[in-house]
Amino acid sequence: MEDIRLIATDVDGTILPHGGKISEATRRAVRRCRAAGIPFVIASGRWIGALEDIVCAVGAEDQPLIVANGGAVVAPDGAILHEWTMDERDAWDAYGVLRKYDVMIVSYVRDAAYRLNTAAMPQLPGGYMGKRDYRAVDDDVNAFEAEGLRGVYKLEAITEDRNVIARLRTELLEKTRAVITGAFWRNTEIQSPGMGKGTALRWLADSLGIPAGNCMAFGDNTNDVDMLEAVGWPVAMANGAERAKAAARIVAPADVGDGVAQTIFKYVFGEKLS
Repeated sequence: MEDIRLIATDVDGTILPHGGKISEATRRAVRRCRAAGIPFVIASGRWIGALEDIVCAVGAEDQPLIVANGGAVVAPDGAILHEWTMDERDAWDAYGVLRKYDVMIVSYVRDAAYRLNTAAMPQLPGGYMGKRDYRAVDDDVNAFEAEGLRGVYKLEAITEDRNVIARLRTELLEKTRAVITGAFWRNTEIQSPGMGKGTALRWLADSLGIPAGNCMAFGDNTNDVDMLEAVGWPVAMANGAERAKAAARIVAPADVGDGVAQTIFKYVFGEKLS
């Protein structure tokens, strides 16, 4: 058993297999953590409304959340505990690149998601915004530029074209100082330097009086790397990106094999998942 006092986990590709459901093994692991007084924190690129079903499924309704890729730490009722927003110049520079490509552009701010070129995604990704007091403002360039480029938690580009994503990421890296990550192959997430899940998790752990060395974090993709680097016990999923695995102390079994639950039982409680 290790002295692990806080656990944070990504959702998609980590505790939630793509197209799947939260498993009973994951729920058991969370119950054990809660009984032992170990906070279990969801850290996602999604906004709080899109996490409600996940939070309920794992049994962490009374826990704080890291949302919008670390743009904010929120209380269970949605109240902002702390937030980090993009430098406005970074947002405009990234927007200048994004609008040259046939991608859906999304800006997440405190109370809305501003989306441009929604025609690029005939079937909008389901469940990534949710229902709780979060509005979508679609295809309104004036509103996007006046309201969607201030106080930005993250910008996002989404497309089904892998070649477009590759060219876009290359140009963003060449022409902006933004941090470029992704949760899955068809999206690109953009934030200012110093932002991310890792920054948010360090703040949360410090606010709870828990050293980073006693925190465990799970992730599968590039937008989880800074969170893995921020803790003493970084865990990447076997189904994850190579960059995530390179940042990990442990490579857990794949999401479909209950890798999070297996790792928690083994390292936190010294038991084998049965």
